[in-house]
Amino acid sequence: MLQIIPAVLGKTEEQYRDYMNRLSKCEALKDGWVHIDFADAEFVPNETVGVDVVAKVPTNFKKEAHLMVSHPKDWVDKLVDAGFERIIFHIESKDDASKVVDYIKSKGIEVGVAIKMDTSLEVLESLVDRIDVVLVMAIVPGFQGQPFIPESLDRIREIRSKNWPIKVAVDGSVQDINAKALVDAGVNNLISGSYILKGDIDENVERLWEVINV
Repeated sequence: MLQIIPAVLGKTEEQYRDYMNRLSKCEALKDGWVHIDFADAEFVPNETVGVDVVAKVPTNFKKEAHLMVSHPKDWVDKLVDAGFERIIFHIESKDDASKVVDYIKSKGIEVGVAIKMDTSLEVLESLVDRIDVVLVMAIVPGFQGQPFIPESLDRIREIRSKNWPIKVAVDGSVQDINAKALVDAGVNNLISGSYILKGDIDENVERLWEVINV
């Protein structure tokens, strides 16, 4: 099933609360997922609110974490305690990916692996039978609002050609001008941050569905 998942990168508690409050009012997103970015100012040159802030803000969304951090394993317990149902971490982090996957799965929640455009897909081969989703980064991780990397479409098609038993998500500059092409390439989860949050959220989400269903 295709899903549109709003992404939130909050640099302050006030900003994070504002984003979540606005998203919660969108009927088209009701009972769905929210993709929450976490950055440690080490793996990427940016820093976001911590799990403690997210835990203080109630939501009816199912929460998935996108860990743009050097040591994702250190974050798992806090995220589980905060009610996250899916954790996605970067294959390029400093921790042993196989051990991180197993640790997240031991908590009884879904696990995903994010991969940058310049990282070979071969690194996923040993993990695909244990993960639920692979997240293709269509921008350089760390900042919203960057231009879309067109080669992301080829990467998605390549993943699909391998017939791996996983969902494919894409994150980075997902908007109305590329959503249809991404879905046609084989994406299950469209993760969109700045496009959805800029302006009227209901109209932006409706526009995404319109172009996808053409």
